[in-house]
Amino acid sequence: MNKDELKEIKKQVKAILKNPIIRLFFPDDSNKKKGSKEWTNLTRTQLETLVIDLIVDEINPELSYLERAKIRGVTKRSFYRTLEQARLNLIRSIFTIMLAGTLKILDSPRLSDFNELSQNFNDLIAINDLENQPMEEKERWIKVYSKMIFEKAQELKTQKALSKK
Repeated sequence: MNKDELKEIKKQVKAILKNPIIRLFFPDDSNKKKGSKEWTNLTRTQLETLVIDLIVDEINPELSYLERAKIRGVTKRSFYRTLEQARLNLIRSIFTIMLAGTLKILDSPRLSDFNELSQNFNDLIAINDLENQPMEEKERWIKVYSKMIFEKAQELKTQKALSKK
């Protein structure tokens, strides 16, 4: 791995981890929010490891796991173990969605609030991807939508969220 590749990998990892939507789930250590892990199956370390692996595959797929581990400043075994955990957590999440689909849970009218939550999250992603909006305006809308999303998610955790209306 040459210095330019290393610099590019670190730059892309940093940009992804600074993405406003990613930061909703993984706030900076100085800005810890209670329960950020509550909404995702990945830890911050797993996310960073997964991101490094994905970016390295785009830039130089021939890079060994030893070199990938050096980017994170850990041993090869530690990097691989964390990557394995991240992949397993993603697979479990996908299988959970597939199971819900098989059971027709996703189509249930009782889950319309969950579908609305999903749509709100898609809207949040679209807002974040807008290129012709001033950053202050995007940040304001991201804040509004994220507050709405997390409040709704908190509400949906309760038992009565799935009860018949």
